[in-house]
Amino acid sequence: MNKNIKIISEKLSNARFRKKFINKIPPSIIQNVKTATEICRNAEMRLLWNPIGFKAGATNKAVWKKLKTSSPFFSYLYEETTYKNNTKAPFQQNLLGAELEIAFKIKNELFNFNKKITKSNIKKFIIGMAPAIEIVGFRQKLKAIDCLGRMISDFGLNVSFIPGKLKKFNLKKITNLSTILINKKDKKKYPGNTKNVMGHPINSLIWLLNEIKKNNMMLSFDFWVTTGSTTPIVPIKRKDSFYGNIPGVGSVTIKIN
Repeated sequence: MNKNIKIISEKLSNARFRKKFINKIPPSIIQNVKTATEICRNAEMRLLWNPIGFKAGATNKAVWKKLKTSSPFFSYLYEETTYKNNTKAPFQQNLLGAELEIAFKIKNELFNFNKKITKSNIKKFIIGMAPAIEIVGFRQKLKAIDCLGRMISDFGLNVSFIPGKLKKFNLKKITNLSTILINKKDKKKYPGNTKNVMGHPINSLIWLLNEIKKNNMMLSFDFWVTTGSTTPIVPIKRKDSFYGNIPGVGSVTIKIN
């Protein structure tokens, strides 16, 4: 293993575990997407937390243009940073913001399926769908995102995952659907749409499931997948309270301590 990858991933893992932060990783190291991905995977391995699924990031084409890329990335969701609907999640420094997403619960038998996941076969692996809020941030001391590798390498991007009530999957219900995330404390509304997620959240789901199969990242239980933000990333302050609603899918609420 490259010495830089080993050192940086260990620092990231320790920072994530101890709720600390590290200095900004030099751009010369993380501008290479392959290197950034190796840092992420190695840091995840070192953390020894309990994964409950996977998160897709950079699923908005406007973000692709900004970061000069044409595909998203993914990382684990963890039990240790998952919170129940209508409860509280801790405030941390270096938070990027809150996002409203569609999450899917997936059967683990997916890993025994030897064919590529497509729109024609994906339905049999979907247990249900739910609205979800993600509170995202960085383990690095950053003021702004400067490249895709920065997001990929910093596996602490997903700080908190808050799923709503699971409902039966219906493809039509999440096609070109208006969504909204509200900061209840300052009464600001942030509208979005499911088409912001790679044109349709199912496109993001298919991409991610094929990626984790390709990388042999198998789980022995049914798992969550979040597909990317339908809304803008909403800034967070201490004591903020968020309410997200996706018509026909449900609502989800979280207060930031």
